[in-house]
Amino acid sequence: MRRKNLLRSVHRLPRVGVLAAAALALSASLAAIDVAAQVQPAIQQRLDTVREQLFSGTGRADRSIQELKAILAIDPGSAEGHLLLGIAYRTAGSSDLMGEAVAELRQALALNDKYVPARFYLAHLYLDLGRPERAREELQAALAQSPQNPQFTGLLGETERQLRNPARAVELTRDALKVDPASDESRYYLGLALSDLGRRDEAIAELERVVQAQPRRLDPYLSLGTAYLEAERSDDALRVLRIGAQVDPANPEVRIQMARAYRSKGALDSAEAQLKLAVPNANGALAASQFQHQKVEFDLDFERAMITFRRGRLELAAAAFRKVLETDPNHGPAHRYLAEVYLQQGRFARAEEHAARAEQLGAPLPAVKRKLIQQKLGKQEPGARQ
Repeated sequence: MRRKNLLRSVHRLPRVGVLAAAALALSASLAAIDVAAQVQPAIQQRLDTVREQLFSGTGRADRSIQELKAILAIDPGSAEGHLLLGIAYRTAGSSDLMGEAVAELRQALALNDKYVPARFYLAHLYLDLGRPERAREELQAALAQSPQNPQFTGLLGETERQLRNPARAVELTRDALKVDPASDESRYYLGLALSDLGRRDEAIAELERVVQAQPRRLDPYLSLGTAYLEAERSDDALRVLRIGAQVDPANPEVRIQMARAYRSKGALDSAEAQLKLAVPNANGALAASQFQHQKVEFDLDFERAMITFRRGRLELAAAAFRKVLETDPNHGPAHRYLAEVYLQQGRFARAEEHAARAEQLGAPLPAVKRKLIQQKLGKQEPGARQ
């Protein structure tokens, strides 16, 4: 029962004579048995208290860490203690503690290799760290011990999505929902996978169902808001993203998407105000990996470049888009808008270069602007009759 509860709560003498030594050892062992009979229930009660605080969000992670260290000093062989310490380290959010979290979960498995909750949370942690291959290994091992577990199956679906197998992700998350139709987590993963497949309306419908449950996590609001933006529904996006900002006011990602929504409506001052709030916190919950931190910085740079472009500051915008492309040379939207900047500056050869690259990367310039570049260069439009 305890394992089930853990999974449902988502979110380490002086020398003496031989006879005297034997008598001492016997006495000590009998005393240990007597103490263990009294201590173990007390230890379990303390573990239960920490677990409740961790999963309910009513306690501070640092206090849980200290309590669990004290418990493990008494009972270092407690697999549950190591599991909870790993979860507490992950909850604390500091990038410095992610390695400690992995080590504690690994220790739980070393003590009990059939302890599937440890594999489940280890898979979550590997996804946080941008290591979906390792997450897949843990989940496959967990499913070998607990076939058709909907939580394992749903998370494996998200893992496959991060491994760029969205069709397989849809299949797995639908399987999980057949077993547990009420799982908002699996439904959320299904929405993400459908979005990756370009099935935007279906994705929005699934994400809306998740948000209707009023989750206390930011991710569903952020994903639905982003999907609304892709569908050019800026007002709907702002409505959902504002709720997300109330759930996690310090999260930079929701601020970046709100800036994007305001920018799409032409409210550039409001967009810039949101970007001022979107400061990545190197010690915050988002800093679980260097990869996540770099992604936030990249998205900030791109949105700043877009606002600069919308304000008509072409030289500054060109420099900003070039900075984005230095980080990711294959970012299609940056190539597209840099082509637009060069077109407005009359630098048609450069505009054509970036427009061609943008089209290759799936972010083509509007046909009328591509045609204008060709005309300015005195070239026939690609695909036209000779």
